[in-house]
Amino acid sequence: MPEQQLAWHAGPSFWRGASRINDTSIGIELVNQGYRRTLTGLEWQPFTAAQITTLEALLRDIAQRYGIAPENIVGHSDIAPQRKQDPGPLFPWHQLAQRGMGAWPDAGRVQFHLAGQDPHAVVPVEPLLERLQRYGYPVTAEMSAREQQRVIAAFQMHFRPADYRGQPDAETAAIAAALLDKYGAAQ
Repeated sequence: MPEQQLAWHAGPSFWRGASRINDTSIGIELVNQGYRRTLTGLEWQPFTAAQITTLEALLRDIAQRYGIAPENIVGHSDIAPQRKQDPGPLFPWHQLAQRGMGAWPDAGRVQFHLAGQDPHAVVPVEPLLERLQRYGYPVTAEMSAREQQRVIAAFQMHFRPADYRGQPDAETAAIAAALLDKYGAAQ
């Protein structure tokens, strides 16, 4: 569909202070089976190299033409974590960020914010959610514990896909702090 036409790709959504972002965003859909349930959990299906090569060219063009900041290149799970899980943990966010098309925390700043803590140590959920909200995620005071977990899991799928259980841990908090250092808080 032409970029000038409104598409309903995002549905009810929120990012960095803006809600219902269908009219202020461009959605790129990649055909992918998503996941299938197995006895050991979810088995995510990978994207093909051809898909990612094509995506990179398209994304670079769109981001340059519209002046889209790296922190505003996001997935459905970032803008609607209560309803969406795509593009999932196998999406190459880090690769895209290395090529200038997306946000990624600086490893040194993550280590700084970890300050020697065990990365898997459980941390209080409220300060973590406050960081995620400041970065741009849809966080509200009325969220249930399950809804909070979905937001944390969406963030982890994007920035720490090796472990996206939605548990509030020191590494997740450090990544959020490092992103705020680098890209600032949502306005």
